Amino acid sequence: MQEIIEELYKIGAVKIGEFTLTSGLKSPFYIDLRRIYSYPDLAMRIVDKIISSIDLREIDMIIGIATAGIPLATYIACKNKIPMGYIRIERKEHGTASTVEGDVTKKRIAVVDDVATTGGSIEKSIQILKELGGDPKIVIVVVDREQGARERIERLGVKFYRLLTAKEIFRTLLLKRFIDEKIYKEILDYLEKTRSIIT
Repeated sequence: MQEIIEELYKIGAVKIGEFTLTSGLKSPFYIDLRRIYSYPDLAMRIVDKIISSIDLREIDMIIGIATAGIPLATYIACKNKIPMGYIRIERKEHGTASTVEGDVTKKRIAVVDDVATTGGSIEKSIQILKELGGDPKIVIVVVDREQGARERIERLGVKFYRLLTAKEIFRTLLLKRFIDEKIYKEILDYLEKTRSIIT
């Protein structure tokens, strides 16, 4: 995993600075996994790691959360020959005005996203899928920022799988000397502080 983390940093998928997240939280780092799709070998290695770590034999459908979760869900679904669809948190105003693309009724579902922070958008997706007759069984993310998402999803009775955690990423970057002790400590302090606020 260290090699993958190092590559993520080198392609700019892990950024240090000041950022505002979808959740509204301020953050000293940003995980931009949309960048991996410009590096298909890296994207496929990440998908292969995910697939080798979880059992999808009892999953009927893969659902990606728009937009960043859609390419990832597509890779996973195609590799496993499992039907795939996607979900929009915001209903579109044109065409069929549907929130979910794909028939999820009575399907055992794996919900896929790139990064989890507080888990708010993932929880909303699970609720929508349940309302449409789907049965979400597991959430799959590449990176868990460890700011409450896992606890939030598991409270819903849905399994939560993450390939990497924020702490693992920054511990590796420290060991590889891409960041120094000061930045590492600032990030750890931030994660602990925001986690206690959220959970």
